[in-house]
Amino acid sequence: MGGECVLSDSGQEAPRNTWFLQGWKASRMFLIKGSVAGGAVYLVYDQELLGPSDKSQAALQKAGEVVPPAVYQFSQYVCQQTGLQIPQLPAPPKIYFPVRDSWNAGI
Repeated sequence: MGGECVLSDSGQEAPRNTWFLQGWKASRMFLIKGSVAGGAVYLVYDQELLGPSDKSQAALQKAGEVVPPAVYQFSQYVCQQTGLQIPQLPAPPKIYFPVRDSWNAGI
């Protein structure tokens, strides 16, 4: 059963193992993507981003303070591990988006 051959779409013999491996690869990618999507939904729920606008605005402000140093730290780590030189990027622009002012503005 493990080494049996079957006819593929082109009429040539193909081992069954390749079909199993293709199915495994597809299901593995589905599981990875599903895990990332599930993690994003959990993060939105945990940080109450879809709740009151003051909590959403606080979460966005917190992310704006935390993400740039984390990206810089990660780039330094990559440079140290690989020996590559990453040029210094300009500072990201300050974005002010008052969630409270635009909450339910379209209604």
